[in-house]
Amino acid sequence: MWPELEAELAAARELSSRSLPGDALLRFRDVLDRLRVVDLAGLGPVDRERWAEGMVRSLAGEAVAVHAVEDTLEKPLALLGDADARADAAPQRVRRRLAAVVDGHRGLLLQRSGRLTDAVAAFDQVLAVVDQISPRDHATALLNRGAAAIELGRLDAALADFDACHEAAGRADLPGIASLALHNTGFVRYALGDLPGALQAMAAARAVDPERADGVLDIGRGAVLYEAGLLEDAEQVLTQAISRMVVPGRAHHRAEAEYFRARCLMALHRWAEAQAAAAFARRYYAGVGHPQRAAVARVAELEAILLPIRRGEAPVPDDARERAEQAIQAAEAGDEVDPLLGQYPGLTARFVAAHWYLLADDVAAARAVLDSLPDGMADAPLSTRIQRQTVLAQLAFASGDRAGGVDAVRTGLELLADHRVGLGSVESVTAAAAHGVDLQRTDVEAAVRTGRPDWLFEALERGRATFAGMGGAVAPDEPAVGALVTEARGLVVRARTLTDRDSAAERAHLFERSRRLLATARERAWHRTGAEQGAVEDRPASADEVRELLTARDDGAVVANYLVLDGVLRCVRVDAHGARTVVLGSLAEVTERALRVRADFGACANEHVPPVLRTAARRSLRRNLDALDRLLAVPLAADGPLYVVGREPVLSVPWTALPSRRGRRTTVRSYMARGRAHPRPGCRHRLLAAYGPGVTLGATEVQAVGQVWPGATVLTGAAATTAAVRAVLTTHDIVHLATHGRHDADNPLFAFVDLADGPLYAHELDGTRLPGSVLVLSACEVGGSSQVVGGEVLGLSSVLLRLGARAVVAAVAPLSDAVAARVMPRFHAHLRATDDPEAALAAALADEPEPVPLVCFASLEGLER
Repeated sequence: MWPELEAELAAARELSSRSLPGDALLRFRDVLDRLRVVDLAGLGPVDRERWAEGMVRSLAGEAVAVHAVEDTLEKPLALLGDADARADAAPQRVRRRLAAVVDGHRGLLLQRSGRLTDAVAAFDQVLAVVDQISPRDHATALLNRGAAAIELGRLDAALADFDACHEAAGRADLPGIASLALHNTGFVRYALGDLPGALQAMAAARAVDPERADGVLDIGRGAVLYEAGLLEDAEQVLTQAISRMVVPGRAHHRAEAEYFRARCLMALHRWAEAQAAAAFARRYYAGVGHPQRAAVARVAELEAILLPIRRGEAPVPDDARERAEQAIQAAEAGDEVDPLLGQYPGLTARFVAAHWYLLADDVAAARAVLDSLPDGMADAPLSTRIQRQTVLAQLAFASGDRAGGVDAVRTGLELLADHRVGLGSVESVTAAAAHGVDLQRTDVEAAVRTGRPDWLFEALERGRATFAGMGGAVAPDEPAVGALVTEARGLVVRARTLTDRDSAAERAHLFERSRRLLATARERAWHRTGAEQGAVEDRPASADEVRELLTARDDGAVVANYLVLDGVLRCVRVDAHGARTVVLGSLAEVTERALRVRADFGACANEHVPPVLRTAARRSLRRNLDALDRLLAVPLAADGPLYVVGREPVLSVPWTALPSRRGRRTTVRSYMARGRAHPRPGCRHRLLAAYGPGVTLGATEVQAVGQVWPGATVLTGAAATTAAVRAVLTTHDIVHLATHGRHDADNPLFAFVDLADGPLYAHELDGTRLPGSVLVLSACEVGGSSQVVGGEVLGLSSVLLRLGARAVVAAVAPLSDAVAARVMPRFHAHLRATDDPEAALAAALADEPEPVPLVCFASLEGLER
């Protein structure tokens, strides 16, 4: 009897630990039914102990399962009272151990109900008799006490408990508990601001218990990804977790996941979904009597209502003041608790209240709210600290205190810059910009209202210089990640060699396996930490500084800094004589024309398109280029060199193909970067030229390019491998790749160029230091970029510039092999003579009979660091 009953009880406990309380409840009750009919008089001392333990553990397990399924505390506490009585009546030798079992389960119920201090006291009682309890009970008590300590803001104590739990669980071969300890360690590191360390710990947790499928490990991971700015990844992780929790008994986990998902949805501008997710969490916590978490969720709900109004996407409601007062009420409830779930409910609620008061045009009330805030918050999450600076800036600008508003913006951006120094991958550094979106918008909106173009220019560059700089990324030594990418590349090559007779399903399977490997490599990169030594953040350029530089040049150069606000495209035009703002019109029209141009280039470059259709495409291309020219370039009256600064769709425009820019020096970049030296004709350079498979005239092109440069390294055929190209990127400062390639709009770090052994991904170059190189990507569309959340852009060109390239010449639309082979030798001849990639490109394209979508991505020379 005993082995069978004990196995059934163990199975019930495992189901409970796997967040399946409904299934566990049935098994606990079955064990209890069978124990209740046992004739105690016929039991010996040992069997009596086993019976008592079975009763106590089953009653305690039933109590926790009932609480999860029914969201009530009264009945579970009654069951624990029964378990207490059974423990008191148990044989003396097991009495204290069984009392500790009851205390551990009672602590868990108290914790889930928000009675955190009482919960910690219960866990302390369990751990006071550690010599008498089982290894599993010991590890579980440490795990749960640590979780309660997090909610109380006692992070050092939590970390100590999780470390001890992981060690105890490892000794006892309890992978489920060890995994949760590692996961919770990651959550503490997140609360302490160590995001790479947090993600690394959470990845280790999944590796320890890969079979866990209840979504619990994904809640904290989603929260950390959100704080890292990886918003779409965070939202997907949390959505998948919630899909596993829409079953009876999982509401307490679902409420926590819905809260963090609400924050992601707000940052993704999915307002209605965010409000619904926050409301679910609020209703659940209010229903189970957990006022602390209910207050946190209420703040998120009010913020989700507020944000679309703040961004001009919804009208200011008549009840704005009432909403502010609701936020104050939530703040007062939040004041009653310590930091919870990494958030400060009382403080965050006051930020939201101040926003609402400003919308109600009550600056005095907003100021009164903010005056009550503490000066510190050094241990608050990055998003909370930047939110504080955003609302302080809004209040200052609304009060007419421009200097105070700019100071608040700068403080927020400094917080973001300091955070980025600790990050070691290009994607992590870029993603962090997501938390500065509202801060920069506040700065830009205030500058627009002044009517001062120089102030608008500086507001744009304050944010862009922070968002686009390098952070602390360093070249990683990660053979495991390299092996993942190499395996993924091999799968792609195998898939491409399959003939039409082979199974399409097999090809799809190979590509999917490759995608999963690349996704794993991408996640590993998030774990990298940065290195403060050598990290350089760009100072934002000022309009006066740019004007003085252009005056010294005396060549008629113009800097055009584009921005989009409320669907309208504007440009701050700066030349030697000053700055002015040009309103250019609808963003939608520019976006549509840019898409048409790309499609037209595609038809013109495709030799399989019938000649009649290609002729029609050429006519359409010229019409659309003329239209883009009239929209973007002609209003600037720039007859000399033009420096284009902006985000999408400006970066997707083939500027050198616009009629007014034909044969003229044109440069494009996402911000006014510093550190580029003036051209130095006659300077010695080392050239690498390589071509990839499928480029009809690739061998001819790279041989012709190689003849321009003495001592050039030219890789052809099987020699042009990804490893060979990567090996010389740091030693050759002119690099020409005549390859096919692709920009991946969904995952821009997996943009690639094709070489002999498969794709060379942008991701593989992350951390490589380039020696002020000029890189020429004579490939279709690899000059493309994607604007990620936060407004920053990612793509192969932007990655190369971040890694130290002086300039990147690449196509933003399909480019025919014949045109590339014709243009590129001329380009290199001019480049060798001038050391000026923009001038070389303009000269090489001046006499081309057809438009060419090659663009030079670089920055203004002479802006000193």
